[in-house]
Amino acid sequence: MKNKQVKDLMVSISDYATIHENASMSEAIKAIQSEKRRYKEGPYRHQSLIVVDENHHVVGRVSQVDIMRAIEPNYSKLGDARWIGRTALSKEVLIKLRESFNLWERSLQDMRHSVDNANVRDYMQKPTEGEFVSEKDTCNVAAHRIVMGRHHSLLVTRGKVIVGVLRSTDIFNCLYDDLIQDINVLDGESS
Repeated sequence: MKNKQVKDLMVSISDYATIHENASMSEAIKAIQSEKRRYKEGPYRHQSLIVVDENHHVVGRVSQVDIMRAIEPNYSKLGDARWIGRTALSKEVLIKLRESFNLWERSLQDMRHSVDNANVRDYMQKPTEGEFVSEKDTCNVAAHRIVMGRHHSLLVTRGKVIVGVLRSTDIFNCLYDDLIQDINVLDGESS
């Protein structure tokens, strides 16, 4: 992996699913559905959408979890709930939170109205400094950032421009291929 660069594994921004920051979350759901149909023969390619502004600059990402937060807007009553994902809450506390805030208790029709009125900009995640990697970085650098930041993907830059997405699955597959090749050589098998 030391000899492979990020640009060799990344998905180009032009091949990645994007959505405008002013779009509704209903449109985000349709965009993910469209990508799912596009790659029906293979594994689901994109777990998130890249959010762009009017100049087509990347300003964030919307994941499946963000869409779920828009479907159930009562999560907003918890405030900035990102801390929950980083804490080890007991099953009992999680149940109490769900019950106290009536999470996932409304009908699907009521929830459907929530996504029609929700804006991508309000639910997207703005990338943090640790979510960027240069296209010229080695895959070792990218693997380290993915593991330490617990990221599912990194935004790939060329200078100050975002040119691609490096998914954790691509890094894992690269590592896996190298490990299997090494194991087979050690075991005396030919590839």
